[in-house]
Amino acid sequence: MRDCLLFSAMRDDQFSQLKKHCHRITLDSEQVVFQQGADLTHIYFVEQGAIKLAHTSLNGDEKIIEVATAGTSFAEGVLFAGAPRYPVTAIAIKPSVVIAISASHYLTILSGDTALCIKMLGHLSQRLHWMLKELDKQTLHNASFRIVDYFVSLADNSATADPTFDLCLSIPKRDIASRLSIKPETFSRALKQLRQRGLLELEDNHVILKNLPKLRRMLALEQI
Repeated sequence: MRDCLLFSAMRDDQFSQLKKHCHRITLDSEQVVFQQGADLTHIYFVEQGAIKLAHTSLNGDEKIIEVATAGTSFAEGVLFAGAPRYPVTAIAIKPSVVIAISASHYLTILSGDTALCIKMLGHLSQRLHWMLKELDKQTLHNASFRIVDYFVSLADNSATADPTFDLCLSIPKRDIASRLSIKPETFSRALKQLRQRGLLELEDNHVILKNLPKLRRMLALEQI
């Protein structure tokens, strides 16, 4: 938790003070952390597992905005709203452990430290740029591009130097499809086509990326 961008710039005394207003929550698969529209009381850090952040439309359709995995935070994006409410519903994809941090106490610490506020703004700016890039991908690129880009980003996050990457999917394919704004049937067809083209292999919940350097070049040239 200390390495997370939300807390890494804190002095030891500030972090110790914040820890007094944190508590650990153990979640079962599909258990709700908070509901869309509820008053924001806490921000969260994922210690174990994965949490999907989903927006539900008036007709009940669910769109996964992001999946927060171990070592990442969520719900901090609306901290500075006048009367903040959670804009999404947070649900555990699998058994998970999260740390709930009092939003009011986090803001109190921020208000007394200008440097820490600037660090927080930098974090939110990074998140905004990431969301803009995701919007660009989902509006300008086809399903195959989005799928390959998602898998390659997971490989890049692992810092692997191997040209072949065996990725064990930690979340269901239907949730990946929703996260990428792809219908499940389209997702399945695109995976089949990518397999036929020899770009990846599928084995149960494993995806084997057969040539990472080639896939990166194809993404850069938008040739998927």
